[in-house]
Amino acid sequence: MFSFLKNGDINNTIRTLTRFAGLSPADSDKIKYSLLNHATAMRRNVMEGLPVFTNIRQLEAEIETRDINSITSGRLPSVAASIAAASVSSAFTPNDIHRDNAALALIMAKELAFLNRTIQMISLIASRYQQEQEDASWGSSDIQAGDELGESISDDDNDNDNGYDEEAMTPRCGLRRSESHDSQNDAHTSKNNQLVSTFLVGSGRLQQKFINLCQLAGTNIGLVNAMTTMDRPRSEANFEKQQRAENLVLSDIYLEFEKYDAEHRSPVVWAFLELRDISVGAWRMMSMLAFCNLIRLTEGTDFTMNNPDDAIFSQGRDYSLPRQDAATMDFGMVAAGATTDTDADAVEDDTTTASVVGGW
Repeated sequence: MFSFLKNGDINNTIRTLTRFAGLSPADSDKIKYSLLNHATAMRRNVMEGLPVFTNIRQLEAEIETRDINSITSGRLPSVAASIAAASVSSAFTPNDIHRDNAALALIMAKELAFLNRTIQMISLIASRYQQEQEDASWGSSDIQAGDELGESISDDDNDNDNGYDEEAMTPRCGLRRSESHDSQNDAHTSKNNQLVSTFLVGSGRLQQKFINLCQLAGTNIGLVNAMTTMDRPRSEANFEKQQRAENLVLSDIYLEFEKYDAEHRSPVVWAFLELRDISVGAWRMMSMLAFCNLIRLTEGTDFTMNNPDDAIFSQGRDYSLPRQDAATMDFGMVAAGATTDTDADAVEDDTTTASVVGGW
């Protein structure tokens, strides 16, 4: 999103948005203001572990806080509670909500594109790492077979020189060293295989969650893939195809968000909740891959250009709603079971692998 705000053709994109139902060219400046305001506030919120909609819209932030508390207490978000929350009055006019939906649709579309590239990068690394380990395993087997053949030939030579000597042909010390060496190799191979499985399973689950997120936002994975990668190889024709796919994604998301008026925004909140959670999981896995020195497997690809600072949600982390922070929010709510920033970081460090594989 921030790469687009810095370098993208924002005016042309907003011009596309103003052609959607409920909007007009007169809304351009207000959409641009909302876009900059929402993107900046969201980045700050995800970095601090606050609800995504804090300081953007009060009702959405209340819905989000309530749903976070429900999830952390072991309950699923309640539709009945969302309906009850609709009694909260909103100062937003229909025109305001149209402009807000346009800004949120653009943020969602750009973040989907970035997250899609991140997950594709993780999948590429996982598959290349699997291939690397398979090649290493085959190479190790060939070397071991060669060593055994050499030992057999050496034993035959000794037989010819020394005659048959059962005791001399029992290399007890050598056998122990060989068994110890094989045991170490087996343990190393097992550890690598476990890492391969972790990355493959984790990347597969990220892909499935991302497909579900696209549906939740009102679009589909085919269009998001076209919006993300249709410009490769780079050409004017492919760029135009990518722009058409992006416009369709924007339209899909805008129409989905337009289904919900100013007092019934839970589905919009849930889409951003899911976006944030998947982004946290993806960048946890990216940290694991970097720790294992596996980012090297992207050399020679466009993935080396994937900069975390380009996105809003790449800096995300688990929600942390300390009481003192919750008390400053005009929502009349305190995060149940919240932890301090230090505690949240400690939990995140302890549960990184489990969260990547499926428990976010």
